[in-house]
Amino acid sequence: MDAITFDGSCTPNPGGCMGLGWVVTLQNNSFSILGNDRLDKDNSNSALFAEYLALKKGMLEYVRAEGQGPLVVMGDSQTVIYQLRGIYPVMNDDIWNIYRDIVAIIREYELDVHFRWVPRAQNQQADRLSKTKGKVRILYPDDREFLISLEDAPVSGNLRQKIARMNSIPFPANSMFKGLHTASRDILSDKGLFELQAMAGDKAVRMVAEAFPGKKERSKHYQAQALRWMLRGLAMDLAIHKMRFDILNNKKQGSNSSADKTKNRNSRSKKKVKASGAKYYLNRRTYAF
Repeated sequence: MDAITFDGSCTPNPGGCMGLGWVVTLQNNSFSILGNDRLDKDNSNSALFAEYLALKKGMLEYVRAEGQGPLVVMGDSQTVIYQLRGIYPVMNDDIWNIYRDIVAIIREYELDVHFRWVPRAQNQQADRLSKTKGKVRILYPDDREFLISLEDAPVSGNLRQKIARMNSIPFPANSMFKGLHTASRDILSDKGLFELQAMAGDKAVRMVAEAFPGKKERSKHYQAQALRWMLRGLAMDLAIHKMRFDILNNKKQGSNSSADKTKNRNSRSKKKVKASGAKYYLNRRTYAF
């Protein structure tokens, strides 16, 4: 199921500054859409008001990301969850207005929604977002920046179609990042980091340097690869995400390969023990991935 977790805070309560946090997770993606907001002091502010506002913003984010349900909404505010389930009545006019907005979103998009209370320990990510002062920026296709238009990029055929599709989707699935690769070397493959930096410009150079910091060869390789994807017409944020996905995927493959080698080595050792009849004590190893 798709999922939304939310949390809100008000300091002091009531009448203080409100912090909102929400996390939207779509079942066809292995990453979440994070969002947060802060509102200045007001006499009408309260912790319950913040909880409802966080949920409303999370619901709006969910439908904007084209979520279609089924959806489970989880929060650590028993009052909010039980009011939305119809167990508790809504007595406050301000809360009632937001409650009505949430119900309207559910009806307009015909969502199959289940509301579930969870303890605070299971809602830590939304809680941290509600207390984060910096704004978490969410990029949609209309917000994306490009180094070069796809029409002018040095790509063609199947790769051009894949990049165009990814640029048009709010949150491309990991399978799309996995399938994004060049069939053979292109004109960007042989260009070094300094040449790529000159082609890309200062902003792109800063982005990749912040995403993959360091002066070691590995960091320079990641920076160069991200710039190559930007220069192939992939959106700048997606080029960064592509490289992060490749790094994580390579680490997983390396871990699996190491585990397979260890398994085969242990298997051969056991066979030798059985054949000779001798007694051997194998060292126990703990692997942390």
